[in-house]
Amino acid sequence: MTPDSRRRPGSGKGVIGSSKIKIAYRTDAIATWCLCAAVALAPLPFGSTDLKVIAVWVLLLSAIAVLASLQPLASRDVVVLAGFAIVAASWGFVVAEQIGRAPLLAELINPIWQQTSAIVGHGIDGFITVARDQPYLSAGSEIACVSSMVCGFLLGRNRNAAYLLLLTFAGSGLAYAIYGILAFILWPDQLLWQAKFSYRNSLVGTFFNPNVAAVYLGACTIVWLLILAKTLRVASARHSRRWRDFADALFSHPSRGTIICFAAAFIVMSAMLMTGSRAGSVFSLLTLSGSAATYYRRELGTRRLLLAFPIAAVCGIVLALQIFGGRIDQRFGSEGLFDPGRWNAYLSAFEIIGDHPWLGTGLGTFRWAFPRYRSATVSISGIWEQAHSTPLEIASEMGIPFTALVILAWLAIFFVLGRGMLTRKRDAVLPMAAFWTGLLAVFHSQIDFSLQVPGFSIPICAIVGMGLAQAVSTRGLNLTTKQVAS
Repeated sequence: MTPDSRRRPGSGKGVIGSSKIKIAYRTDAIATWCLCAAVALAPLPFGSTDLKVIAVWVLLLSAIAVLASLQPLASRDVVVLAGFAIVAASWGFVVAEQIGRAPLLAELINPIWQQTSAIVGHGIDGFITVARDQPYLSAGSEIACVSSMVCGFLLGRNRNAAYLLLLTFAGSGLAYAIYGILAFILWPDQLLWQAKFSYRNSLVGTFFNPNVAAVYLGACTIVWLLILAKTLRVASARHSRRWRDFADALFSHPSRGTIICFAAAFIVMSAMLMTGSRAGSVFSLLTLSGSAATYYRRELGTRRLLLAFPIAAVCGIVLALQIFGGRIDQRFGSEGLFDPGRWNAYLSAFEIIGDHPWLGTGLGTFRWAFPRYRSATVSISGIWEQAHSTPLEIASEMGIPFTALVILAWLAIFFVLGRGMLTRKRDAVLPMAAFWTGLLAVFHSQIDFSLQVPGFSIPICAIVGMGLAQAVSTRGLNLTTKQVAS
């Protein structure tokens, strides 16, 4: 049998293999466009905080993961997916224990159920969670977060898909920034099609909270400026260190792409500063400076990178806040650097953790557990629905062991991303964007709840997953239509 005869229809493995490649390519393309749609649209319906919207994203991301898993996996990919599986299995065990009628750790059943049973006069099954069905209702956002990262990883192994995801995130952020600015000027009392009852003097975009809007727009600014740096094409200056070439490419003879990226970055950053968020704006500017230092570390050199650049970055941040961040400067003057009520809430959260260290009070039950531990120094006005610190809230709801596992997982993610962005010579901007946007989200979540909002966590986790794929995968899936046809 000749080699050509093996390729005739129905006569050998050549046609079968080609058909498999075509199917895999088509499913991969469909999954990529669906994930791009999720990244672009997740912030739109009020940050996707409604349970029905979250359910839609969970179903869509699950379908995307199934389609993306049809591609073959390298050994390094399997290791990363095994890490995701360990975290998911641990999460499932904790939630199952919290809502089970006969948990394995029955001694951790909350005594509130016995007290309730004595009050109502008949027996009530005890649970570890303080609110019986709340873990069911709160599971969606966390499932969507992890699923988005897995989908980003599986699809981000393809270089073309990785850039498409990054550009989709940046483009949608620009669209939301433009809408936010127009809405702030023309419809200050409206949030999309609903009346705005709070934060009328702050830009919120499509989110309910300006803090979440600030870090979302800050992450988009990081991506736009990294794309801008890539379009300047100053690779030759990395060796000659001719900063004049950089200035000429930016100001004297800018290309169309340079102008578009510069204008987009300016618009998104302006919208970010208009939110009036202190922590969101400061963290965004700090990580923005870090991404610039990482990208131009060869031009700066070790001495300037460690000494001169930090001073220049701090001066630039202060200047930006003074010129463009009038609302932020006003809040610093009236409210200070940190809200004392939030600190007292953190102390109350530590008390919750101390009383429920192993499995917590139940996923999504912070608002029910907090009143018992609420400090007398916290203002009586308002309802504390979140701990305003994602690690503290995870520890209070899910226990210390699971929180430690999550922290270790994020540390491993940043280690891999950091190694990838520093060692890659080609497309280093992909893990670099994932590292700094992910770091911004994690930093801000230490004092707020941005990662608990699906409209923010779904896009960010997809970018982080994409960066992981580009940092560890060696497969280099870059199939084109011509390659598939052959």
